[in-house]
Amino acid sequence: MNESSFQFAADLGDHLLANNPTFHAHPDSPVKLQINKDANSIAELDLTPFVSNPEVANASSYFENVRSPSQLISAYNAAKTSHMFEADLSYVEKHISDYAQEFLENILASANSLTEHQVQLIAGFVKNLDVYCAVKAVESLLNSKADIALLEVAEKKGWTVHFDHLAIRCGSFFGGDAAQIARMLIKEHGYLPSQVKSETHYQFADGWNAFPLYKMLENGQALRLFVDQSDIEDKKQIIQHWNHVYGYTAHHLAMRATHVENGETHAVLLSELMNALREHGVEIMQPTGEYTSGLLLQVFTKPEINQNIPEKQLQRLKVLGNNLENSIKNGKLLELVSRKEMPTNFAEKFYALYGLTYDANQALHSAPVYTYFLPAQAAHVIKTSQSIA
Repeated sequence: MNESSFQFAADLGDHLLANNPTFHAHPDSPVKLQINKDANSIAELDLTPFVSNPEVANASSYFENVRSPSQLISAYNAAKTSHMFEADLSYVEKHISDYAQEFLENILASANSLTEHQVQLIAGFVKNLDVYCAVKAVESLLNSKADIALLEVAEKKGWTVHFDHLAIRCGSFFGGDAAQIARMLIKEHGYLPSQVKSETHYQFADGWNAFPLYKMLENGQALRLFVDQSDIEDKKQIIQHWNHVYGYTAHHLAMRATHVENGETHAVLLSELMNALREHGVEIMQPTGEYTSGLLLQVFTKPEINQNIPEKQLQRLKVLGNNLENSIKNGKLLELVSRKEMPTNFAEKFYALYGLTYDANQALHSAPVYTYFLPAQAAHVIKTSQSIA
């Protein structure tokens, strides 16, 4: 942590403490806040920005001029072959089912059912990302009616939709699957683990673990990846089975939205996102994060159900128990996120840490107060994503 990041986080903490009585000073660190999660537990939030040298949004050269379904798939294929992806790592591909390729091909084929305007909304969103997130986001957007609905709603309401994070479901700790994918993302795609120790690896009580990775782009958009896997001893934990059946398609794509009012950028509230999608027939699950005073709120839409899993895969899971043969059908989810934005004076200082100039009129410029994940909420979304339709 450099001195400027430390001072920025300390000043931001002082600002929050002075303006919100729900936050409490951390007894051991000026860059952390505490907040009562419930009557018996306290959540801790580290405000130190993640370290990243801004990189080019290199997906733009592939998706900039996409206008039709065929152009979208051509751009997707070109982007995917331009860099290393999981399929290039034979040692993490060996435990993926034959069905996973069929699943992916069906997703891509569904592009032909979209209107040209929907395709252009997708291309307009992913062109602002790096190649890795763009490829995964195309797969995700084609695999969920809710994702496309959010882009359509945002266009009508004048919101800017931001990529918040992507969760990649890997195999098991037994083969170090997630760690190998994380290393590939660091070496080949320029991601970094956070310098905040508590944000470099998560271990969860219900049998899984994850590596968060971060990147800042020159266009001012932050990218977050959540690379997760099952623990070695838990044969019934769902993530390894999702990975086996679906490969390295994203477990979920998380998106949030902002709007500008009187020269200040504001987060679209989670309740607004939920209500807007409900009006489009999208069912919403149980939100989490109310205790954070708006710093990080999250909810899943109802999972996109896949009824085409081969019977042999379902029977294999039925033997294991835990109703895995049904929860495995939850093939893809949209996660709606709302992160409270910094006031402009702090946003300017935040962007300066990356050598960038903040501009509230630049739609992609967003400076959330809290930039990381919260373990309790990560556990919540994995649990709700297994809800049986």
